[in-house]
Formats: sequence, structure tokens, C-alpha cells
Amino acid sequence: MKRLLLSIALILALLSTNAQSLNWRANAFGFADNREYNSTVQIPQTILGIQFAPELFLTFDSVHTLNVGLNALKEFGSINEIDKVNPYFYYALNSKSFDFHFGVFPRKKFHSDSPKAIYYDSLSYYRPYISGLFWTYKKGGFKQSVYLDWTSRQTVNQREAFIMGGKGNYRHKMFFAENHLYMYHYAHTAISHEDEHIRDNGVVVVTLGLNAADHTFLDSLKLSLSGIKSFERERNVTDWRTPNGLILDFTIEYKGFGVSNTYYYGQGHWLDWGDPFYRLNRYNRTDIYYRLLRFKKVTGSFTYSLHYAEGGISHQQQFTFAVELSSGFNKRK
Repeated sequence: MKRLLLSIALILALLSTNAQSLNWRANAFGFADNREYNSTVQIPQTILGIQFAPELFLTFDSVHTLNVGLNALKEFGSINEIDKVNPYFYYALNSKSFDFHFGVFPRKKFHSDSPKAIYYDSLSYYRPYISGLFWTYKKGGFKQSVYLDWTSRQTVNQREAFIMGGKGNYRHKMFFAENHLYMYHYAHTAISHEDEHIRDNGVVVVTLGLNAADHTFLDSLKLSLSGIKSFERERNVTDWRTPNGLILDFTIEYKGFGVSNTYYYGQGHWLDWGDPFYRLNRYNRTDIYYRLLRFKKVTGSFTYSLHYAEGGISHQQQFTFAVELSSGFNKRK
């Protein structure tokens, strides 16, 4: 891996003599997440660690980039020097009307705003990348994306699995509408066994909301209502299961202090990639947070979460911080 990354870096450096610029970015993300869960659908645990993600990217014709880098994870208390290394290799197009990424690229840029009901927040800890493509069309206040995330390559011992999805939003003054949808396909191994059954696991979320922060003295004032419907089956074993539900979200923030509340009511959704709390018929989450680090390149926040589920209360304390650096040296022809 070291030799491969070094070789690619040298190639990019040589190519940069005839290109516009060779640049770099480096990100760090730290997390300390204490989950004092008291629920039949959750596992109580404490997760601590830090990620380091350096990248080199070659920009040409002003809108194209070739990118190479990695994300290295170190979990606190682990006996390993490095617990997990994920390489980044991808092409990116960023134009006025279209964005396109192909390869293995960071997840944070694309799914940080996705509902926890469909993408669990711990994915940013242990699967901080997308393997596939992400295409976005944008015009004015409208934006719509489609994507493919290939999560498992088929082998003798490993099943083929992938996510096909989309997300979009439309904003007009203080009003907004959003959509999130995907289908997760969990197929066979290369040599199928009798006990293997293809699983399909999909979801659609449609959101209408109001963001009035620009019309008040507050930093954030947001209210939204979402409808969620999932589609779940195990082929030749179960029929389609199609539960429905409603999600009510409210956020208020001023000078770094904020309160966010999410209430779910409906039928339970057994989504493989979603927060297990949404397997319940009723669930409420209250986040009380403070953004104690608010610098241009360094951010950090502490959140105390109360999870109301199954007639009891679970507690969670989470501290996260991020460092984002970037620079470059021009190599103009």
C-alpha cells in the first residue's frame, strides 16, 4: 500500500508539470462516543478514535481532478498501531451544472445530512468512504443526485452487495423539500448455498420543512416533517414488508448552543444501514449540544443525547472534532 501510494504521488507530481496545479488536503476527525443504551434494539458501548485522511489531487482544465489518498483509523485502547486503512482513488468533475465522482471517495461530503433513520451515524467512524459513483445535477435552488455504492464484491466466501440510491433538495426562501431513497441489494456468494437468500432492503424519505434562521437573530431555526416508507424482503422466504412512519424534526441554535429534537411515530423499519432505534414503533431523540470549537479550520462539539424508547431513557455523550487543511503549489506550464 505504501509503495502504491508513493508511486501514484510521483506520477501526479510528474504530470503536474503540464497541468494547472497539484494540491493537497488533509483532514482529521476525532470521536468519543459513550452510548449508555438501555434498549432491546441497541448495543451499549463506548467508541473512541481518530482518523487521519491526507490526499493529493491534480486539477486540470479548471473543473477536473484526479485524487489519491487514504483514511487511517486508530481506535483508542486497541493493540494495533493502525486499526484500519482505506485508500481513496477517484476522479471528480465540479462544474456549474454537474458534479460527478467516480472511484473510492470520502462519504462525509455526500451523506453528512442524510437522516439517521437510513444511514447510522457510526458509518462515519468505520466506513468513511463510498465505492462507486455519485452524480449531481444542480440549478438554482434545485439539486438532485443519484449514486451507486458497491459495498461488497462477490467471492467464494463473500456476498455481492451494493446500494443504488438518490437524494435531492429544493429551496425557496425559507421553505425546502428533500428526498432520500435507496435500495440495498444483498446477493449470493460465488458458490451459492441452500441457506443463502437474496435480501432487498430499500427506503424512501420525503421531507417538507421551514428554515427561518435568516429571518431571526438565531443561528439556526429549522422545522421539518418527513414521511418514511421502507421495503424489506428475503426472496423465497418472506413476502414484502412495507412499513410506514412520520419523522418530526426541530432544531434551534444560538451562538453555538443548540437543541435538536427528532420524534418518530409509525411502524418499525429493519434497515441494515439505518439507526436501530427506528426498528421501534415510537422513538424520540433530544440532542443538547455546544459547538465549543468554532474556528475556520478546526471545529468541535459536545452533545448530550436523550433517547426515549421502549418506556425508558437511554443516555449518550458524544464529542467530535474535525480539522480541515488544504493548500497547493502551482506548476503552471
